[in-house]
Amino acid sequence: MEFQIDASGPIYRQLVEQILARIKTGELQPGDRLPTERELAAQLGVARGTVKKAYRELADNNIIEVIQGSGSYVYDDRDVFNSERRRIAMQLVDDTIAKLDLWDFSVQEIETMLRISLAKRERTDRLVRVAVVDCNPESLSIFKKQLLYIPGISISVFLVESIILDDDPKALLADFDLVLTTVTHYGQIAQSLAGSGVKLLQVAMAPSRHTIVSITTLPKETAIGIVCSSNKFANLITEQLTYFLARQQTFDVNFETDLQSTIRFIQNYGAIVVSPDSLLFEPTVSGGALERYEAAGGRVIPFDYLIERGSLIHIEEQVAHVMKEKYHLG
Repeated sequence: MEFQIDASGPIYRQLVEQILARIKTGELQPGDRLPTERELAAQLGVARGTVKKAYRELADNNIIEVIQGSGSYVYDDRDVFNSERRRIAMQLVDDTIAKLDLWDFSVQEIETMLRISLAKRERTDRLVRVAVVDCNPESLSIFKKQLLYIPGISISVFLVESIILDDDPKALLADFDLVLTTVTHYGQIAQSLAGSGVKLLQVAMAPSRHTIVSITTLPKETAIGIVCSSNKFANLITEQLTYFLARQQTFDVNFETDLQSTIRFIQNYGAIVVSPDSLLFEPTVSGGALERYEAAGGRVIPFDYLIERGSLIHIEEQVAHVMKEKYHLG
């Protein structure tokens, strides 16, 4: 029976893991005899005390039994080995949770992430249909991208106008398990869907920390331009710029209808605030225009308008609840 050691960690721990691995694969069967401490120490060129320490740990956890005058044997009880695997597995879970705790995730968030991770291993034909409603295409795109990590959901997006002006908004959204909209538009959508039984959630959104820091650290006299696709998203950016810069100012806007005119536009400003899905972020499309702009001293600020942490947790919980109720899961 050959064992291999290297410099990857303590030798006794390598021996413990290799013996456990051989038991798991069936190479070592319950009742099999292990090399003596002296034999294994000589084979590996290590101190006998190192082998003794490995055997003692295995014996303490009922993986092997040491019979004085006879030798060391794999414990003849697979249930005991399974218990050891559970102990090791629990230690891995504890270590992971401790790391997530250091990263400032709450117990509730960790629990939700574990449920989501487990859901990835379940059947993929179980879907929760989610409709997202907002007033501009940029926010809808951001909304959708931010939710794509949740397994088991199918997302469709709608502009607010398409709901409130529809002849029968209740029928339009009747097949959806959840409808999400921002706090701003919740009242309008709730009124349109009144009495429909459709579950409507209001979601708080705000600029990301990175976006806020990038805006507030701009030099005071920086000329700022805005690049986006819709007037409503431009108004949203303008509102946030005014708030975080604490000054009234008019900001020029370029609506991305022609890429070359957009590239010319940004040259006039010391900083530009850009919707995250702008073609400027595609070097193969824009020809590296942003890279040249930044090399010349320009500041590029992606306007990441994201679902706030509390709302995201609530969405995850509601998706899990719908999945459980819809498919009668345990």
